[in-house]
Amino acid sequence: MTPARDLRSVPYRSPVAFSAAFGVVRIATLAVACLAALEADGQMPRRPQPGERGFDASVPGGNPRDLDGDPLAGDDDPDLDADRAITRLLARWFPDPVDPSTSLEEPDIREPGPDTANFPNSPYTLPRGWVYLETSPLMYTTSVRGLQTATYNWEYLLRIGLTDRVEFRFFGNGLTAAAAGLGDGATSGFSPLVFDTKIHFSDEVPEWFMPATGMEVYVQTPWGSPAFDVGTQPGIMMLFRNSLPWGIEAEWNVGVVGDQASGDAVGFTDAVQWAFQKKVAAELTLFVQGFKNQAALPRIADQTVLGGGFIKTFGRRFAVFGSWNAATDRAGPASTFQLGGAGAF
Repeated sequence: MTPARDLRSVPYRSPVAFSAAFGVVRIATLAVACLAALEADGQMPRRPQPGERGFDASVPGGNPRDLDGDPLAGDDDPDLDADRAITRLLARWFPDPVDPSTSLEEPDIREPGPDTANFPNSPYTLPRGWVYLETSPLMYTTSVRGLQTATYNWEYLLRIGLTDRVEFRFFGNGLTAAAAGLGDGATSGFSPLVFDTKIHFSDEVPEWFMPATGMEVYVQTPWGSPAFDVGTQPGIMMLFRNSLPWGIEAEWNVGVVGDQASGDAVGFTDAVQWAFQKKVAAELTLFVQGFKNQAALPRIADQTVLGGGFIKTFGRRFAVFGSWNAATDRAGPASTFQLGGAGAF
């Protein structure tokens, strides 16, 4: 069977945009190094404490780790004697001097919150031993005339906190069905597996308007149904988060993503994602979002998309989320609908 046409197989490539995006990544990395040097010299402003501006644990994406103002405390790692076996094991395999007090607590879906609820990813990582399972049983993308047929996905993301600032992740668009069209019949199968890691570099410093910073690196493998195999696709994203007035939180990512569309050649393009979110009720957050060229993970691609949605948490363990999005250019679908949930373990 001829594979269904996928927008990711016809990527937009811009050498100038690639160079610019790569430059942004290098500048951001240098900035993180400078911040670390300032912190070591004692010139950095005091980090926000719980209850102060810059630390809002009630908003998905909040900082779950630095509870005592000293992220390098805890040389005598209490995780080595944690009640949970996975936390003890990870403390031995991945020693890390970051304050591990949160990793001894029960997992909480509200902080740092699910990543697949919106397009950008948070720079904050899961504490050591925490596990998030995120899944969207409804991910429906309408057709694009002459370019792409309507597509259904059941995507998933498994996140594991290896240390308090390093997270290992498995992602995939999961069960996928593409409608007949463009000269091909209907196609179904499983989309390729993605190996992913996220690293937290620094917390937010509101006094300097310096965002919380992290980095995500992933590789989409060819391990899936042949109809959806688009080759090996690497990607790297710099992740940022700022606290704004009126309780608004801004998350934004910039980076480059690859596409092995033909043969062994891998082309690259820039990608940008953003979201503004605000808590409007006890456990309800609303957001508006968008991206250019691709979401933070290889989900919807080669478009410019705007939309909005919600995140509803139910205590510490469970959350549901949904969004409606639409393309702003002729290469994108009229609509994309998402409805999913996440659990903390």
